[in-house]
Amino acid sequence: MTAHTSEDIDVHGRLAHELSSTLGEDAVTRRWLDRLKYAHDASHYLLVPQTVVTPRSAEQVSELLRACDRAGVPLTFRSAGTSLSGQGLTDSVLVDTRHRFQGIEVLDGGARVRVQPGVTVRAVNTVLAPYGRKLGPDPASESVCTVGGVVANNSSGMHCGTQSNTYRTLESMVLVLPSGTVLDSADPQAGSRLAESEPKLHEGLLRLRRRILDSPESVATIQRLFAMKNTMGYGLNAFLDYENPLDILVHLMIGSEGTLGFVAEAVFRTVEVVPHVATGLLVFPNVESATSAVPELIDAGTVTAELMDAASLGVSSRDPGCPAVIRDLEVDRHAALLVEFEAASADELAASRRTVEPALQALGRGTPFSLTTDAAERATLWRIRKGLFSAVASARPTGTNALLEDVVVPVARLGETCGALSELFDRHHYEESVIFGHARDGNVHFLLKERFDDQEHMTRYQAFTDDMVDLVLGNGGSLKAEHGTGRIMASFVRRQYGDVLYDVMWDLKRLVDPHLLLNPGSVLSDDPLSYLKDLKTLPKSRRRWTAVSSAATASRCVPAGV
Repeated sequence: MTAHTSEDIDVHGRLAHELSSTLGEDAVTRRWLDRLKYAHDASHYLLVPQTVVTPRSAEQVSELLRACDRAGVPLTFRSAGTSLSGQGLTDSVLVDTRHRFQGIEVLDGGARVRVQPGVTVRAVNTVLAPYGRKLGPDPASESVCTVGGVVANNSSGMHCGTQSNTYRTLESMVLVLPSGTVLDSADPQAGSRLAESEPKLHEGLLRLRRRILDSPESVATIQRLFAMKNTMGYGLNAFLDYENPLDILVHLMIGSEGTLGFVAEAVFRTVEVVPHVATGLLVFPNVESATSAVPELIDAGTVTAELMDAASLGVSSRDPGCPAVIRDLEVDRHAALLVEFEAASADELAASRRTVEPALQALGRGTPFSLTTDAAERATLWRIRKGLFSAVASARPTGTNALLEDVVVPVARLGETCGALSELFDRHHYEESVIFGHARDGNVHFLLKERFDDQEHMTRYQAFTDDMVDLVLGNGGSLKAEHGTGRIMASFVRRQYGDVLYDVMWDLKRLVDPHLLLNPGSVLSDDPLSYLKDLKTLPKSRRRWTAVSSAATASRCVPAGV
């Protein structure tokens, strides 16, 4: 953790006094307990902020950004704190956007919705439910994660894939740039205002776009990586998808983890809630056979194919409420896919089931299989899948951190990637590690238990990470699919994109944030070992810090996207 000098502390004291005068005393705190409760999120990093600020409007955020720029003080935006990659932490100014940005406005009979960043995904979907609509992004942590985090990470989830994620469904935003400029991209004059108020930025975006388009290799790399779920680095696909600087900027903000500005409000195009759904658990002899079945499942019309490996099934079997298909299984190398089919009417779904169920039972090599429309049975199946992270994490030995990683490869390479991951667990002596995730998208999560209080374990973690990076990139994948780059993967962005596109990303960062004050250390880092710094060490006893109960509660929740 960074050691602050007396001069640093004085700067923060003067800044806090200035902000108290302009934003109100209730918007600024430097009390130790207030700072401590923001010291960690759901990741395995820990940083205690010097100052916590809770603005109430885009205009106040603009004032805050200008004040921090004058003082040369970094700041980081944070909402619910469900980040698994360490995006919501700082030892400088932390900006709480959770508690005062709570607006929801339904537009066009539910076809669109205007939302502020502090609102949870579930709250928005609850408001949209009477209209038969919902948000496209569907992270598993919908009850706690907020729209601010969804936009900052370009969240997706279990169903939406790359077609209904944040990038594809966000229509417009009110954004605050590091300079303090506030833009509403829905305003017909927003493009000309950007050109007039931020001429260097306007021209710089066009220049970066030309630079990318002039490099066929760069274009091919971007197209390949963004054909999958990919939240590693900046969303350079915006330079290919859009020509207008305003549109490029808006879509670059998505997934930028608060390093390019603040999204004070967003308008989403919503998606239809398909009313009739059937769910089932299809068991396979091993991960390879399960993942190789995914293309056939997609052809059969499944909208979901959630993978659980043998270790995941073993954990699930200990749940008293687990379904019989898991409880009665003598787990060896088995794997399972939680599949789901949707239809507009009950008759259409029944007809689909008559065709699909026998075909899927044959696909599972005779394992008993059926689809259910019963709400309670479906909820049980989903509870098992969504509860995997918390079940494994809560059973970890005291003193260890639960590390949940998030990678994606082409679906055709998923089976061999999962097999190789299991071999890496054994090689590096990680016991009871699990693999699960969104097989339909080639996106899996794996959970490790690690401690960071001695060099032996740190060396093991570093060696495993290097091997994992080689494996995923060697199989044509991305090191982050939906959890965002954060501190945990910022050191590896260059390896994934290469020198040319990595330089483009740094030029973009400096163009938008010339003094590099917004969320430093997240998304980009030239330090190859920055992911090993500011790690959270846990006590070996079972005592918990009561002073950080709110953050600890967030870390026990199922994090965004898993």
